[in-house]
Amino acid sequence: MDGSLLRGEVLARWEDCVVGGDLRPRRGGKPAKSGTKKGKRARRGPSRTAALNTALRSAVESFIVSVADRAAETVDGSWRADPAGSVLLADAAAERARDVRAKQVFESVFGPAGQSGAGDPADADIKAADEIKAADAAQASAFSRSSPDLALRAARAVGAWQDHLSRLVEAEDQRPANRRVSFEDEALSLVVLVAMLGEDAPAGAGTAGQPAAAPGDASAYVEPRRMLASVFGAAVLTEILAKARADLLDRVRLLFDEELVRFVEVIDAAGACEDVAAVRLYQAEFSLEAVR
Repeated sequence: MDGSLLRGEVLARWEDCVVGGDLRPRRGGKPAKSGTKKGKRARRGPSRTAALNTALRSAVESFIVSVADRAAETVDGSWRADPAGSVLLADAAAERARDVRAKQVFESVFGPAGQSGAGDPADADIKAADEIKAADAAQASAFSRSSPDLALRAARAVGAWQDHLSRLVEAEDQRPANRRVSFEDEALSLVVLVAMLGEDAPAGAGTAGQPAAAPGDASAYVEPRRMLASVFGAAVLTEILAKARADLLDRVRLLFDEELVRFVEVIDAAGACEDVAAVRLYQAEFSLEAVR
C-alpha cells in the first residue's frame, strides 16, 4: 500500500474528520460504541466518519476493478496478437452472441420470464434487434475488461474485509490493561485502514500536486500511525497492519482467480487436443524437410 489511494475524496474526508475531532482519541475509560450516539448528531444525517468510510471503500473497490481491467486488456491484446488466440476469442464471442440472440427471440415471442402478450409484436421485434446489436458490440470487447459484476463482488469482498478488520481491531483494543487512550470503535477501524493504505508510502510523501508532508503535519501518511501507536504500541500495530493487509490480499486474490476462470473456459471450449495430433504434426514437418 503505497499511499496512492490517500488522495482526492479520501484525503478530503480524512481532513474533515481530523479538523472536526471525530478521530481524536480520548484519555482513559472504555472506548465508546459508535452506534450509541443519539440526539442532535444522529438527526443531522451521515457523520463525517461515515463519509470517510464511504470514500475509503469506494477507493479500494475502484482500485480493484481498475487492476482487473488492465489485466484483462493485457490478456485480450496478447491473445488477439496471436492467430490462435484471436480465433478462440472470436469463437467465444460468437457463442455468447448466439445465446443472447436466442434469449431475445424467446422474449420477443413470450415476453420476459415467459410472460406472453407483452405489447405490440412489431415493437418487440425492434427492441430485440436493438438489444442484439448492443449485445454484439459488448461481446466484441467482453474480454478486454473485467466482468460486469466485478464491481458488485468487489464491494461485497471489501465490506466483509472491513467487518473482519473491525473485529480484529476491537479484539486487540481490549488487550492492554493500562491503555492510556481510547477511540470509538468505528473511528479506530477507520484509522487503522488509513494507516494500512499509507503504510508503504515513501518517507515524506505528499499528495499529488502538493508538497511533501512535514514531520509534524497531521497528514494522512503520518498521523494515523501516531494515533494508533498511543493505543497499541509499535510492535502490536505492525502485527495488526500485517494481518489486515494479508486478509485483504487473500480476498482480492480470490476475486482475480474468479476473473481468470472466463479465460480458462475459452480454452476449454476449444476441446481437448487429439492424442495423435502432435505425432501428425511432427510427421508433416519431417516430410516437408525431406522434400526440401
